[in-house]
Amino acid sequence: MLDADDRLRLDYDQTNQLLRALMDVRFKLLAFVPTVSGAAVALLGRPRPAAELVGVGVLGLVATLGVFVYELRNSQLLDALVYRAGELERLLGLRSVLGSQGAGGLFSERPPHSLRLARFLPPVGHDRGLSLVYAAALAGWMYLVAWGTLGALEVPEARGTGAVIGAGAGLLVLLVVERMDRRPDKTGAPPAAERPD
Repeated sequence: MLDADDRLRLDYDQTNQLLRALMDVRFKLLAFVPTVSGAAVALLGRPRPAAELVGVGVLGLVATLGVFVYELRNSQLLDALVYRAGELERLLGLRSVLGSQGAGGLFSERPPHSLRLARFLPPVGHDRGLSLVYAAALAGWMYLVAWGTLGALEVPEARGTGAVIGAGAGLLVLLVVERMDRRPDKTGAPPAAERPD
């Protein structure tokens, strides 16, 4: 039988292991998604048959959108795990090594989102980085789909219009993630009535 402190330490260890596993998946996806998307857009960037552009574009768009939705859920789980780890540090009585009062630890003493690339830009954060990567990837796939579809319909300037539509799709992804990043439950603390899935 484990005593209460041993159970807390075990919980903290398991929480950290799950955090590492989720971060590992994230880094692999962040390397894979833009590489494949960029290569596909570069290879198909020359005039091609409309059916080829649409077929490859739709496949890439749907697959990337699926990975993006997975990453959004992954971000939610990561937020909850970071919150949990901070609470476990408090329960374990970890002291601050930074000289401040109260609980300490890797998660209790995380720096705030105050780093900015420029004064007029929002603070840097993981979700913003993810939104930039996935916005670019989805914009590329949408460009191919729009270009192919408009080309099949014999719309003049199909390639340029497809690029504008792709850029609009990327901007939409950025705006949606920015709105989600400002949600009130961003701390990761689960609402009392919500059960994990």
